[in-house]
Amino acid sequence: MNYWPRNSLAAFAALSVFFCLATHADEQPSSAIDGTVTFFYYEDLEAATRFYNDLLQLRITMDEDWVRIFQITPTSSVGLVQQGRGFHDVSADKPAMLSMITKDVDEWYARLRDANVLIRSELPPPDKEKEAGSAPVRGFIAEDPGGYTIEFFSWQNSPEN
Repeated sequence: MNYWPRNSLAAFAALSVFFCLATHADEQPSSAIDGTVTFFYYEDLEAATRFYNDLLQLRITMDEDWVRIFQITPTSSVGLVQQGRGFHDVSADKPAMLSMITKDVDEWYARLRDANVLIRSELPPPDKEKEAGSAPVRGFIAEDPGGYTIEFFSWQNSPEN
């Protein structure tokens, strides 16, 4: 039996993967992501708060009357939003929005806009005053190819911004 063609193809594939990993392992995009927050929407925010705070014992990092954010890891969190506030409504299919925290929100906005990604919420100018009752963030919302909403934002009360 001649296994040469099959083994050659497997060896070539393995070497190709190794070469790609080895040559790109230390490369980072110029606009790195600093963390993530995934938001879920609730008709009963208090019940959801009890679940994440009391049952799961996650640390609350933001506590407003309509939104609460709980830290999952040093760089990821889950946010709970009251029905009627935020970007989505409560739905039987449980919509979710992936939010990425970055100091480079302007660069991400330009990159996605230049790639003709659908922008669902424009990035406000850096000097625009925050609306009363809104979260202390500056960002924008885009749509991925599957229709999921992806948010890129920076914290406005951070000394680094």
